[in-house]
Amino acid sequence: MSRSSFRKRIRLFLLVFWLVVIAWMGWNMQAHGVNGLTFETSDTVRVTREDHALVFKPSTDTSATALIFYPGALVDPDAYAPIARAVAEAGFPVHILHVPWRLAPLASQESTLFDRTLARMAEHPEREWVVGGHSRGGALAAEFAFRNADILSGLLLVGTSHPRERDLSGLRIPVTKISASNDGLASPAEVREFAGNLPSETTFITIEGGNHSQFGSYGWQLGAGSATIDRDEQQRQALAAIRRLLEWVSNG
Repeated sequence: MSRSSFRKRIRLFLLVFWLVVIAWMGWNMQAHGVNGLTFETSDTVRVTREDHALVFKPSTDTSATALIFYPGALVDPDAYAPIARAVAEAGFPVHILHVPWRLAPLASQESTLFDRTLARMAEHPEREWVVGGHSRGGALAAEFAFRNADILSGLLLVGTSHPRERDLSGLRIPVTKISASNDGLASPAEVREFAGNLPSETTFITIEGGNHSQFGSYGWQLGAGSATIDRDEQQRQALAAIRRLLEWVSNG
């Protein structure tokens, strides 16, 4: 075999290898194990798919508080539907926004996401709006809070070490940060390291035995860590913390 032919085979092998890796990663970031009924409207919850959002609202929507939630990097927004529906069943609307390219790596994409958030908030100016997110979504939520603190009523950070570069210690709104003891991507040590960037009154919650990926309902994720509790239990504890934040905001 000539050297040029060998190089071509190597290049072809690498191309196929990386295509397989990307496809495998994409499959794992899709929603898995979510009951199809989660996405159907019922007597208690109305579910709508919009151009850039998956929305869960109580059938009797009387709450003054609503949550806008950003998914983690590359994660299918549907993976957060179980928690979002449970929050709506508790009386609070939840808007899971689609992040451009599921990552928003460019400043222009970040701005697009924030513009969509502001437009959604402007549709219901009477509401108290809480913005939150998981992992990369948490970083985006922290950045949105940094730029728009004057119109926010609460901040929710889930499975993220952010804010890292932004000092949000001066925020005068309720902040809840939920982490997991076995999270390999937002470790307890990192959460402690950057805790000073949040207000001193921030509510910090650690779910013992939880990992990074079980905050959503999707597949295996590199570096997520090994959980010693199941997904349902981790999401039950996360849901309780989210409800407390929204009730806190509602009660002023």
